Amino acid sequence: MSETSGVPATPEAAPVDYTLRWQRHEAAQRDAAVQNRRIVFATLALHGITQVKVSFNGEGDSGQIEDITVTPEDQADILQREIAMKTTSWPDADVTQVSGSLNDAIENVCYDALAQTHGGWENNDGAYGDIIFDVPERTVTLEFNERYTSSEYYEHSWTEEADHGA
Repeated sequence: MSETSGVPATPEAAPVDYTLRWQRHEAAQRDAAVQNRRIVFATLALHGITQVKVSFNGEGDSGQIEDITVTPEDQADILQREIAMKTTSWPDADVTQVSGSLNDAIENVCYDALAQTHGGWENNDGAYGDIIFDVPERTVTLEFNERYTSSEYYEHSWTEEADHGA
């Protein structure tokens, strides 16, 4: 592969090279997700937060975090606190540090959880639910509701002389 153009040296090398890059990038994303969960839990615990509830909703190829609440509620302003979090960018496999709000870090953890378990959750009829951060237990629980359209096919035939069911 040419280092400057990003184009494979030969067409045969392209699928293998792309697959390896993708695998390294996914591993880096998983590593960043683990680090971000640790950062989020440490920050929440430091400020006396015991639970965070994140509601999400999506359909028609669009999805988003709709609401984030904290317990105790009088600590909600903590979500605006700036923290250091981890990120990756394609095609790199490096985990880098960026600054952002705790709110952004929580959203990143949630989107990572959705992508790991239900990629495409926002497509077609979509999905909705809650993601609960139990700070004392250091767990993230995804409560996921998938929407779908169902169809059942029936066919009925009659002859000239027979009634339905006869």
